[in-house]
Amino acid sequence: MPILNETFLLYTACLFYSIALVITYLGGGRVPIRYLVLACILGLANHGLSLAQRWDRVGHGPFINLYEILSSNLWSLMLGLTCFMLLAPRLRGAVGFIIPLPGLLMIWLLLTTPRDTYLPATYDTLWLYFHVLSGKFFLALLMLATGLALYEYRRQGAENSSSADTAIESSSYRLLAFAFCFESLMLLFGAVWAQDAWGRYWAWDPLETWAFLTWICVIFVLHWRQTHPHKTVYAILVGICLVMAFLTFFGVPFVSTAPHKGMI
Repeated sequence: MPILNETFLLYTACLFYSIALVITYLGGGRVPIRYLVLACILGLANHGLSLAQRWDRVGHGPFINLYEILSSNLWSLMLGLTCFMLLAPRLRGAVGFIIPLPGLLMIWLLLTTPRDTYLPATYDTLWLYFHVLSGKFFLALLMLATGLALYEYRRQGAENSSSADTAIESSSYRLLAFAFCFESLMLLFGAVWAQDAWGRYWAWDPLETWAFLTWICVIFVLHWRQTHPHKTVYAILVGICLVMAFLTFFGVPFVSTAPHKGMI
């Protein structure tokens, strides 16, 4: 067995992710952000190699069972967080409100048994990859939008914060709008995949139902924010959207060993 196998690489990645968590909460802002970004990049590199080795070994992408779903989403969320820190280093304070979700997934992943899976015939389609990729963009953007909304709420009352809060609020809303676009694409690609695989566009299975409810929730928040400037309520509503998305992505495996169980 090679030394740099997928398990060793995954544990190494989690070590770097943990360092990022320590820097975020115990660094007190004194540690330069470049070290935080470096820890995330090193974690992503090791994690990416681990995912690639597993993909090559089992012969399909990491999206069949709970272990694979947690691992691939942890990687995509950390990638989104790293891109955010590179593009908006002045908003470092928001990282503390963003990184808990990847941290939760990391702990859950380490407690999950890494069982091998097979690719069902109905999953062997290009539409599935479009569906999964758009879903990962959606979740990462929603995570960032929620973190910024909570950061904005936390900053209320701070001196000379009005202009900064306006920029944060605008960024949060734009990220939420982009998240809505990618969730719409996720539903569209999922419907095309379902028609190609099972001969129907929609069946109201638990995953489809929760995805639709999340889509409705995001639409509501986008429209609500246009006419209501209350920052506290906005932060709560965006947080509710993230909770619903979390249940959509990771709640189904509590009652099913795979998404869309019964359709494989």
